[in-house]
Amino acid sequence: MGQAGGVSVEFHLFDAEYVRKLADGDPATESHFSAYFEKFILTKMRARKVSVEMAEDVCQETLLRVLKSLRQGSGVSQPERFGAFVNAVSNNVFLELTHKQSRHVLVDEDTPEPVDKAAGAESKLITEERKQMVAAVLDELLPKEREILRLVFFEEADRHEISEQFQVDPDYLRVLLHRAKSKFQMAYTRRQRTFQRTVALFFLCNAMVLKITME
Repeated sequence: MGQAGGVSVEFHLFDAEYVRKLADGDPATESHFSAYFEKFILTKMRARKVSVEMAEDVCQETLLRVLKSLRQGSGVSQPERFGAFVNAVSNNVFLELTHKQSRHVLVDEDTPEPVDKAAGAESKLITEERKQMVAAVLDELLPKEREILRLVFFEEADRHEISEQFQVDPDYLRVLLHRAKSKFQMAYTRRQRTFQRTVALFFLCNAMVLKITME
């Protein structure tokens, strides 16, 4: 892999040892993996003239999927073609995100926001339940992962200051952040399924009570 969208990218030879170290979580290999393929994917997205936000989303999702495949999936059958494997994953992610964006309905900026008629006891209860769910998910993470998410998304701290605090370079901080976000998303999705069933049951009971009282 020497080019991304016609733009030259530094070439690197991959082998079984590199893939093994990455799968085992070797810090130096993870740092190189993140920095190398982030540059490659962002360069390719820039050549396709996509937005900065889209490019970053494609990059982060690609890195997460590759790491997940190596550690939880079937891995890579041809380590020497690891670069081509990552490139294929990034193409799939790009197509998926593009498809999702195309399904969004555009709304006029001057259109007033709809009034939330459901505001009341039910909506307050749901909001409180969601807060508790987020707190529970954060408790499932390691203290280091919770702190990284707090500093990045709640405190909006400078990335270099966070790197110094955890004594890691900025490239490896991105790996740690990706890992923490991935674990949070998986845990949140799991709990959300249970939460949605609870909410559905809650509204069903309310509807039944309302029907009984009106008869």
